[in-house]
Amino acid sequence: MKLNNILIKIPTIVLGLHAVFNIFRGGIHFFLPDGGSTVIAGLDIGSGDQKQIIITIFAGIGVGQIIWGALECYILFCAKKMITAILTFSTIASGMGMFILYIFKPFPITVPGHNNIYIFIVLIITTIIAYRNQSMRDYP
Repeated sequence: MKLNNILIKIPTIVLGLHAVFNIFRGGIHFFLPDGGSTVIAGLDIGSGDQKQIIITIFAGIGVGQIIWGALECYILFCAKKMITAILTFSTIASGMGMFILYIFKPFPITVPGHNNIYIFIVLIITTIIAYRNQSMRDYP
């Protein structure tokens, strides 16, 4: 199999995996009683109103992730010409998340999201490959 054939498939595969990942983590944030804040991340979310506010924020984040994953699935199956665009936006969103998590407003403890730096790196590489594939199609 030629390298070009492999490079053509990488953006589709990564987008599919990212869609599943978004739907899965969104489901955790939305459906778990604490949004995964205590059970998974080990955060002390307090009690009373403070606890409910954090759980509601996590549920809102989960809804966004589920919708984003569904949009990625739609593009993957129904609008393949938009794969490069959605990968670009996913990379930007992931980069902004890393900026918040590591620099702007970091958590006082290590949370599961700290591993998203690897996803961010994969998205950068995949987006570059998708742009390369797109430009190769424009020029025979």
